[in-house]
Amino acid sequence: MTGKTLAHYQIEDRLGEGGSGVVYRGRDLRLERSVAIKVLADALRDDELAWARLLREARLASQLNHPRIAAIYDLGEEDGRAYIVMEYVEGLTLSDLIPEGGMPAAQVERYAAQIAEALTFAHQQGVIHGDLKGSNIIVTPEGNLKLLDFGLGRRIPRNGMEEVTNSNLPLADAGATAGTLPYLAPEVLRGGAPSTQSDIWALGVLVYQVATGEFPFRGATPFELSVEIMVGAPPKLAQMTEPLQSTLRRCLEKDLAARLQEVSEVAAALGGNDGRQEPASSVSASPLLETPTHFPPVSNRRKWWVAGAAAAILVMIVGTIYARHAWVLRHAPTPISQSAAAKPSGQPNPTAKVWVNTETGVYHCPGTRWYGKTQEGEFMAQKEAQAKGYHPAAGRTCM
Repeated sequence: MTGKTLAHYQIEDRLGEGGSGVVYRGRDLRLERSVAIKVLADALRDDELAWARLLREARLASQLNHPRIAAIYDLGEEDGRAYIVMEYVEGLTLSDLIPEGGMPAAQVERYAAQIAEALTFAHQQGVIHGDLKGSNIIVTPEGNLKLLDFGLGRRIPRNGMEEVTNSNLPLADAGATAGTLPYLAPEVLRGGAPSTQSDIWALGVLVYQVATGEFPFRGATPFELSVEIMVGAPPKLAQMTEPLQSTLRRCLEKDLAARLQEVSEVAAALGGNDGRQEPASSVSASPLLETPTHFPPVSNRRKWWVAGAAAAILVMIVGTIYARHAWVLRHAPTPISQSAAAKPSGQPNPTAKVWVNTETGVYHCPGTRWYGKTQEGEFMAQKEAQAKGYHPAAGRTCM
């Protein structure tokens, strides 16, 4: 499709591909502006019910006017191809920017609050996202988030849920479902329709992923992953600080009655955080965390409470020192271009002169968009940058 036109849109570069189609960077020849063009998959276009639903949801989503939501400009057909024209957002996907081990807590809460802000606005307008995940969120060069594909991302066929969840193929070979399945709520896996609460579940999965670098539920095949989502527990949840831990715990409740009812509750919980790294406090019993089945005798509870409080204070002091040290060594990565080149082959060059963004802890290679262009930064050899704990942008080391 590169170099061709759809209606009055010139297709320039291929940006990516998902279960619903291929996304290109293009140009609106009438308004002379850059746009993102999603050419929909034939299977979606040939499904009359899916196509009718897409038209309805695209109309609803096109009414969303919010700084953290990419706008939908147009939807049409040309030469047998159906397409959606959206706002072109420069940057990298959030999933590309999550480092091994996750981002610092302050950055996690900042991103979570931004996503919750956009979801809250959409839900108030009666629009459900339905496919919230890291690859549907762009981080701009300024460090702000933009959510894509509101209401447009039903990656799993309406009649194919049982086939997907029962598959024993390796997860990497599961095609379009591999990127969406980890974010699906238990009720959606059981065949229920997406809802505001399934968006809240997906938000919890995404924020957990940003915080730890891992999914809360994992499996080698779609079937194993589906079982974990239904009955498993996130292994690192108890290690998180407050208020992040308790907020995610309520986002990832399998019981709809116990799960947060509104995304605004996520924003409110995280918005009150002043950046202090506090130890996680005890919370009410939840299927996500084992609860003690016995307690010390009443006469000894005060001793237990005093000992626990002293331990908590010690953990807080050590945790604060560690968090301050980790903040210097490892900041959240800095986004570059949405159409960044593929990871080069060959061996990394330890002597390559890189540009380190000292504010966020990410370094950029010569010839890339942000090489030498961030306000806070310095040049140094790649080997030195790595020794100091800096990370290459989007995981691409310099050759």
